[in-house]
Amino acid sequence: MNEIQRLQMNMLIRLDEVCHRHGLRYYLAYGTCIGAMRHQGFIPWDHDVDVLMPVQDAKKLPQYQEEFGDRYFVTSFRTDPTYKSIAMRIVDREHRCRETQDGKVTEEMFVAMDIYPFYNCPKSQIALTLQVWRSHVYKMLVGGAPKNHGTLMKLAANLILLFHPKKNRERDIARLEAKLDYRGESDSIADYYGRDITVCNAITYRKEWFAEPKRLRFEDREFDAPTDPDRYLTTRYGDYMTPPSSQDREHELKCELIP
Repeated sequence: MNEIQRLQMNMLIRLDEVCHRHGLRYYLAYGTCIGAMRHQGFIPWDHDVDVLMPVQDAKKLPQYQEEFGDRYFVTSFRTDPTYKSIAMRIVDREHRCRETQDGKVTEEMFVAMDIYPFYNCPKSQIALTLQVWRSHVYKMLVGGAPKNHGTLMKLAANLILLFHPKKNRERDIARLEAKLDYRGESDSIADYYGRDITVCNAITYRKEWFAEPKRLRFEDREFDAPTDPDRYLTTRYGDYMTPPSSQDREHELKCELIP
């Protein structure tokens, strides 16, 4: 492990301890789950940790802030007004890092691991599409008009924000959260992030793939992973066991500690 991976590992260990102490579920996800399956640890050129959590459990996590200590801060848009995302993070407040891509600095920030809440999906495709639209509005109300999504999307976002004035923003966010936290009949889940979501659709995963967590080896420890990590990863990535070419890896985000 390099230094940033070691710092990420420490945060994951703390999350694992807190979640098991209080009966909260989490699952290794995205590149972290690929790393566990393909490398039994970090993807060598990767630098962060990602987990999925049921939205009900993710909402409970900040109440255990004391157990994370002063160094690690459970970050959401509710615990940090400057954080403009519907995802969550655990932030290492003692270390900062610099991300670069193709030789250009993209962001400077505290070292952090990402937590992505996931939601039960309605069975109807029409109802799921409505949930996807709600998730887009939810992200806009929390984070503003999306960046790097083109002029048309920016104009649409600004129009939507006109119908949700700041004086009503907290009320509208709470209503959207309640609608997204679907409690009806469901056999699938979705997380509504990144490549998992388009304007009208989201990648969904069978609920039984995210039932009792499976312990997977990650570096020198074991952590909770999807019940069926192979089906989860295959659904999202296809052939996840074949590493990208060295040429493709050159365009990956890189990260270094700031002294």
